[in-house]
Amino acid sequence: MNKESSTAFVVDDRLMDELCTPLVRYLAKKVPNNEDANDLAQEAFLRMHKFQQSKDLENARAFLFRTANNLVIDQLRRARVHDRYLSSEMLPEHSDEDEDKFAPSAERTVSAKEELDRIYEIVDKMPVKVRRAFLLHRSKEMSYSEIAKEMGFSNSMVEKYIIQALKLIREELKS
Repeated sequence: MNKESSTAFVVDDRLMDELCTPLVRYLAKKVPNNEDANDLAQEAFLRMHKFQQSKDLENARAFLFRTANNLVIDQLRRARVHDRYLSSEMLPEHSDEDEDKFAPSAERTVSAKEELDRIYEIVDKMPVKVRRAFLLHRSKEMSYSEIAKEMGFSNSMVEKYIIQALKLIREELKS
């Protein structure tokens, strides 16, 4: 390692030590939990480091906080899209007020069992990571951040896997 590249790492380390806590505090005010704040801070530092590899930064602090803010905005947008998608998937086909009408007929019970069996088949055919994320979320009721820790992925990757699983189920059930 030459002297110039080792200096760049020292600057990054000093900058990280100086800005990590303020950045996480800033992000914690904008996102629902500290895990997300820490993940976003780490991603912002990573992007800053990658950017510094190609160009010199005039104001690293401003770049870092702007990058972190953009990551928050991206995360909020993804969450809104995901929530809209989930709510559209969970809309009831029929909503009768009379509770007796909710008692399934024998025909409906058989149909539901067949559909459930079909869903199990679809889940079994999913790519391993997609299936695991989906099952952890649906059967073990784990949050995306818990699944991310369990699987060693980012929250956004877990979100993508679950969306992919839901799309696969929807597409297969249509056919």
